[in-house]
Amino acid sequence: MSELFHKLGVNWKLLFAQGVNFLIVFTVLRFTVYKPLISLLGARKEKIRKGIQDAEQARKIMLESETVKAEKIASAQKEGLQIIRAMEARSKEVGEQLIAEARKKEADILKSAEIRGGEELEKEKNMFYKEAGEMVKMAIARTVEISPDRIDEKLIDQAVAGLSKKRITH
Repeated sequence: MSELFHKLGVNWKLLFAQGVNFLIVFTVLRFTVYKPLISLLGARKEKIRKGIQDAEQARKIMLESETVKAEKIASAQKEGLQIIRAMEARSKEVGEQLIAEARKKEADILKSAEIRGGEELEKEKNMFYKEAGEMVKMAIARTVEISPDRIDEKLIDQAVAGLSKKRITH
């Protein structure tokens, strides 16, 4: 067998030296390149796994926030509708109050106008009776042809009172 290796050109010493060199290079590479490379790849794999996990968590949080956002929007819309309904009810109350106040003012104005009208009527009656008294005085003065200064005021007042009683009953 040694002859076979010799004919093939295999030198045992050289083969052994190359084996030792290979083991030295393999050991050096294993500790200086392979292990750091494997740990670097492991760290990168871990970062990728953590990134995927964080992305999944972020997606879940985003979905939850969308749900919360939708709930808040719905709640805000519901609250807005309640505010609008409350404002409608309040405006209806205010409108009714304004109408009631307007009716009260209308009644007050009518009452005031009625009072004023009564006062004016009373003034006109008094003026009428005064003028009627003057006319009666002149009529009596002409009929008796005596001086108007001598006509008794008491007589005139009685005539005016009689006229006013007849007017009131008619």
